[in-house]
Amino acid sequence: MVTNPHQATGLIQIALVCVVGMRAGRRLSLPAPAVLGPMALTALLLMAGSSYTFTPAGPLRDLAFVLVGLEVGLRFSRASVRSMRRLAPYLLGAIGLVCLACAALAWCLAVVTGMPFLDAYLATTPGGINAVVATAAGAGRDVVVISAVQSIRLFVVVLLTPSIIRWIIRRRGGG
Repeated sequence: MVTNPHQATGLIQIALVCVVGMRAGRRLSLPAPAVLGPMALTALLLMAGSSYTFTPAGPLRDLAFVLVGLEVGLRFSRASVRSMRRLAPYLLGAIGLVCLACAALAWCLAVVTGMPFLDAYLATTPGGINAVVATAAGAGRDVVVISAVQSIRLFVVVLLTPSIIRWIIRRRGGG
């Protein structure tokens, strides 16, 4: 099922990082401990130099991408599709604006770092990191850089959003 001798070690490590990271995240009262705990632990392991390189390959990678697709697709219900139909014009406009903003940011990133524009765009585009990484892998792009930038974005957003929301509520006199 795996094509690299480090694949089995990587699978074991990722399972351990998930379990230990979630427990540590809860103990530290992190916002979204199931996300931030494993991400923080992974960052610590990488900085310590004790992390194995793990990239799913072959059938394992295919299975991971199928699971990502199922995870997204199975969230749709009839009610959510009806709601999206009513909101479609507004959603399409907002999506277009966000895509243009990401393209502008990607262009700046590409100019400053010298990375290809498509890599910069995938690195800065919002959305599910799973879908972005799958797109990057399918397009033969630099998955390591793209997933690193996406992970940093996710980490910062999940870490800061609760504080920003509390600040906005206090400013409006709601709490």
